[in-house]
Formats: sequence, C-alpha cells, structure tokens
Amino acid sequence: MLSTIDLKVSKLKKELGLELQQHSSFEHTESFHEACQSWVNADTTLFVGDNLIYLKELALMSPEIVDVCYIDPPYNTGSKFLYEDNRKSEARGIFGTHSAWMSFMLPRLVAAREILKETGIITISIDDYEQAYLKILMDRIFGEDNFIGSIVVCRSKNGKGSKKNLATNHEYLLIYGKSKQAGLRGQSDETDYNKQDEFGQYRVDGLFRKKGEASLRTDRPNMFYPIYFNPSSGKVSIEAIKGWKVTYPIDSKGIERRWLWGIDTARERSWQLYASKNGVIYVKNYAGNAEAEKRTKVRTLWNNANFYTEKGTNEIKSIFGSKIFDTPKPLEYIKKIIDVSSDSNAVILDFFAGSGTTAQAVADLNSTDKGTRRCLLMESDSVIPPNHIAQESGFKFISDITEKRLKIIKSKEDSFEFKIISPSINIPVQIPTDLNAEIYN
Repeated sequence: MLSTIDLKVSKLKKELGLELQQHSSFEHTESFHEACQSWVNADTTLFVGDNLIYLKELALMSPEIVDVCYIDPPYNTGSKFLYEDNRKSEARGIFGTHSAWMSFMLPRLVAAREILKETGIITISIDDYEQAYLKILMDRIFGEDNFIGSIVVCRSKNGKGSKKNLATNHEYLLIYGKSKQAGLRGQSDETDYNKQDEFGQYRVDGLFRKKGEASLRTDRPNMFYPIYFNPSSGKVSIEAIKGWKVTYPIDSKGIERRWLWGIDTARERSWQLYASKNGVIYVKNYAGNAEAEKRTKVRTLWNNANFYTEKGTNEIKSIFGSKIFDTPKPLEYIKKIIDVSSDSNAVILDFFAGSGTTAQAVADLNSTDKGTRRCLLMESDSVIPPNHIAQESGFKFISDITEKRLKIIKSKEDSFEFKIISPSINIPVQIPTDLNAEIYN
C-alpha cells in the first residue's frame, strides 16, 4: 500500500517527467518505530542508513517536529568523493542529465517538508550546477510563495580553478518556509550604538528628510514644516524654542523636499529625532534592552573568511588528524544558518550529516546561550571507497565519521547525550562510557 508521501512523490514525478527510482526498504518492526521516536531523549540522534527510510518514518509517525532543516546534499559534480556524487542521467527529457539527481532529491524533500512545523524553515547549500534544478523542485514541493530567498556565500577568496573562464568563489543557500507562518529570526545586530540619551543607546540611522520618489514638497505639502533644533545637544522640537535654530527639508541643491512624518506624528515622536550641528535631521535607531535582543534582516551576501572551504578543511584536519571528509562546511557557517533561522529551543534536522558539523554547531550554540536545541542527523552506512584517506584512517562506513564526531563532542561536553539508530538492528546503539576520543579544540 502506497503512503501519502509515495503518492505525492509519484504525482510530482509524473508532472515533472522524472524517472521512477527503486529505494531500499526493510520491514519496519515495532522496535524500530520505538527507536525512531527515542530522539526526544537525546541532544543529538544519528540515524544510520538510507536517509529516505528515516525521513518517511518520521514524516508518518512524527510529523511537524522540526524547526529548521539544513542540508548540504551531493552537488552531482562527478567527483570521486567518499560519498556518491555522480547521478547524471542520459541527456533526454526537459531536464536532460539532471533528471536522475532530481529524482533522487524529490522524495527526500517531500518527506522533509512533512517533518517541518508549519513555522519551519529549510535551508539548502548548492552550487551552480544543480541550483536551477533544485529551485524547480523546491518551488513545486514548498510553493513559489514560500521561497524566502537565496543567499550568495563566498566559499573561497581566490576561487576554484577547475573552470576554463571563471574562478568560482561562491555557492548558494536556498531558503524556503513550509508555509506563510515561517520566517527567519534575523541576524544579530552588530551595529555600534555610539550615542545615548535618557531613552537608551542609539545610532543615527537615516535622514528624516524624504528622498527619492514622491519626496518633493509639492507631493505632500502638509509634510513641509519647520523643525527647531539645539546644535549643541542635537535635540529637536516642533515648537519654537528661544535660542534654537530652525531647519526645513531642503536638500544640498536647494530643492524643497518633505519630511517622513506629518507634523502631529513628529510632535509626538520628536524624541526619536536627532539634529546635526548643521541642522540635518536624522531618525534615531535604539538598541533595545538585554531581554529583547535586537535583530536585523538577513543579508543576501555572506563574505566571511570563517565560511571559506579552507576553514572547514582545516577544522576537519584538526579534529580527525587528516582530511577524511571532502569539502566540509565550516562550523561558524552552520552556526550562523541555525542562529538566523530559529530560536534557542529549536529542533534541527540534517539528513546529509557528513562529518557531523551540524551537531557540533548545535552543541556550541547551546553552550553559548544556554539553549535547549536538539539535533537529528542522518548519514549513509555506505562503505568508504578503497584507498580513500578516511578508510586509511580507520573508518569503514561513512556514518563512522559522523559517529566519531559525536564522541568528540561528548568528550568535550560531558552533559551532551546522543543516540545512534540503525535499521540493521532496529534499536539504538549503546555508546560505551569510555569513549577514548580526542578533545575538539
């Protein structure tokens, strides 16, 4: 009997003209159902095996539990990584060689949507090769109206040299909400609030004089009026005060403009205005109080050296002793994604967990802000290819690397608790008390 998810996938594949694929499956026993629900008792739970099995299980048994889903899926570059990165099909149909990759991603994204809360966010790292095709899938599954935006992330200062004409510096982070109820938390306001009055710390944010379209006096005559100001203190008044100067919304070219507010509003909110010594009027932007952290809109260009691929590679070498995982995402990058997308009590899902950076990011954020975030990881138990450095370092399966990272987190944070669930045994794996793991620096 086909599940609701299978029916949705089948319908979308037919509409998009994608190929049907066979998926691994096994008998879902009662013990496996119980094991999959046990994630609520751990800080992080690692599901080992085909992520589609677990995504469908959680979607059917525990829908709407996740606040933020972040994934770094295979980019389909054809590179010889320790994971499968070549899902190119024959060049036929509307999507050509991309259809096999789209068929692979489609059921996983459909199931992931069911696991998200109505307020949930999904963020996906991708590069130019599959970005357009991923956008098509996401628009059909999540809806065009729920596309929040695309962030361009600088991953390399000098760029990759594999292309003939371009050195690629960037990747993308696609962001969708499950519904109109979804929204980003915003990024921390790092602006310097360098002024203070009796209402708190503030910065001078923008002109009170209207600029651009419909900014002329003739556009809104009632918004052209005198403002009185004290050149020494910067205080402003709508009423004339002895000894204070007067200014009008006239620009540097002598053109009569208008103010942003009508005179009655300006009278009530004059405390929010600031005057320079030359009579230029600005609007104050207050920092807020410690209990209500001020956040700003997330910018769509992230250029931070801590987000470079080189940074992620160096972290992997520091943790594991060698580059056992290809193109890992840096810790600070994942921390920012989680921070701008959710509150401190969020449930985070990463079903392409890789080296487990998302778990480390969640643990570090919890340690910093005393949060209670929980993390669900999924990683394949595929055998690592022969001669890959990860196998030479003692890892047999890809999920072994993820598990090792969790042990390292545990060795650093004794209160950190994690579970490992595998379909082959249908019960959580018991983690030995003596971890013998290196400390993550």
